[in-house]
Amino acid sequence: MSPDQTSSGAPRRARDDGGVPYRSGVTAGSAPRRARRAPRLDDERRGFGASLGCTLLGAIIPGAGLLRARFRWWGALMIAGALILVAAAVGTFLYARDWLISQAVTPASLTALWIALIVIAVVWVTSLVVTHLTLRPRDASAWQRVVGAIVVAILSFAVTAPTLLVARRAYDQADFVSDVFSTGPSATKSAQGNPFGDAWAGQPRLNVLVMGGDSGKGRSSYLGVRTDTVILASINTRTGDTVLYQIPRQTARMPFPPGSGLARVFPRGFTDGNPLNSDYFLNSMYDNAPKIAGPNILGYQVANESAEIMKISVGEALGLHVDYYALINMDGFVKLIDALGGVTVNVNQPVPMGGQKDPTRGVDIPPDRWLPVGPNQHLNGMDALWYARGRYGVTDYERGIRQRCVINAVIKQANPATVVANYEEVTQAGREIIRTDAPSSQLPALVQLGLKARDQRIRSVAFINGQEGFSTANPDWNAVRQRVRDTLDPSAGGAPTTPTPTAPASPTATSSARSTASGAPTPAMQPPVADVDDACAYHPEQ
Repeated sequence: MSPDQTSSGAPRRARDDGGVPYRSGVTAGSAPRRARRAPRLDDERRGFGASLGCTLLGAIIPGAGLLRARFRWWGALMIAGALILVAAAVGTFLYARDWLISQAVTPASLTALWIALIVIAVVWVTSLVVTHLTLRPRDASAWQRVVGAIVVAILSFAVTAPTLLVARRAYDQADFVSDVFSTGPSATKSAQGNPFGDAWAGQPRLNVLVMGGDSGKGRSSYLGVRTDTVILASINTRTGDTVLYQIPRQTARMPFPPGSGLARVFPRGFTDGNPLNSDYFLNSMYDNAPKIAGPNILGYQVANESAEIMKISVGEALGLHVDYYALINMDGFVKLIDALGGVTVNVNQPVPMGGQKDPTRGVDIPPDRWLPVGPNQHLNGMDALWYARGRYGVTDYERGIRQRCVINAVIKQANPATVVANYEEVTQAGREIIRTDAPSSQLPALVQLGLKARDQRIRSVAFINGQEGFSTANPDWNAVRQRVRDTLDPSAGGAPTTPTPTAPASPTATSSARSTASGAPTPAMQPPVADVDDACAYHPEQ
């Protein structure tokens, strides 16, 4: 057998001089060459421009860039998810807007929303990074790597900033609702309704006691002890028609339900027998009644005993069951108005800003300045506060009208865009000025009812000393209750009757709102039921 043959007789492969079998294209001392593989599709698509373009596409359409990388299924899943979310959002906005608004005050929904938004932001940014790194050339130069990182960072910020902003708003809203609203039922409202059905089934009216606490130097650290504004808002749960009942702050002998613990302590109402003792006026009840009555006077535990006593007494006085209360810090009200961008009202007579006048003590300190008369006056928070509470040289009736005008203006003029733009300021102000026993579970239904009320013309009934038999020193509560009944129509499910035609918008009617020389208001100044829009229209004194 020849040395150049194998045992089978086949010729041996030629060897180079190093004893390595000869291979075509391989020289002595060199490593064997690997067989060239077919190019992969991803390699063909790798390119710096393509990577940037696909990353940009992924920022516009979530997951779109992954379709050109090795993660096509993830890309398709993200696109499908985005389309479903957009379709659901549009459909909800068009066909279930009330439900959508109600969820904006539901803590559980808000918490789920901000968590979901954070997850979406993380997944979206991750898809951008993966898209760019997968499609970027393997041998990318240093400048390409730097430019690519900058582009990815900018696009990531562009998609996360609005997403995380909405998540923060949802978090703030959930926190605000939890801070301000109760987690349990109201002590005076047994049924909380069904937020998924008819929340007001069997309840023709919702009655909410609104109190304005005048907190100043030397008063309570939270809301003060003087609830100088006491208004009961009675809302028709079917139509949203609203009537405001306002009781003067100096009203004495506020009643309590017969047989109650409060009635045993105050058998003649909240009084010590002297109708001129300001410690027993309505605006002193919030602070003084619990102190005088003693502990456990209600016989049950509540979060705010003072407010609960006010609800019970005002409800008894008007013959209406009070469901909830809302306590507003009038000084903190300044922050809310400023956060909302101010409020526009008509100023029909000069409004005092400050000043003090008490003839019984010989005190007469003129105001520092006055709000001038004029239509559509845009007021900041401080001016709006004085517009609502300035009392130097004016009657309580005139002051009460201005307070109702401010409430009406805030309801009508609250701009959703302004609220969103200044949301943190609005929620922070809300935490400082609002306290209520309305439960957070009832907020969806309350919001929907509020939307109905916003579309209606708010009407008001003010009880004025010396008019229609009302006396702040010795009120006839039976006559008061009858007057309340006369403004409501039980046969129509609590809908108010048509108000007696009046002309509150005329200059003459406004001029008559001044007190007579004897100090008693003239009969013309108080119609049976006043339309708040008319009462707040521009009709300056002549």
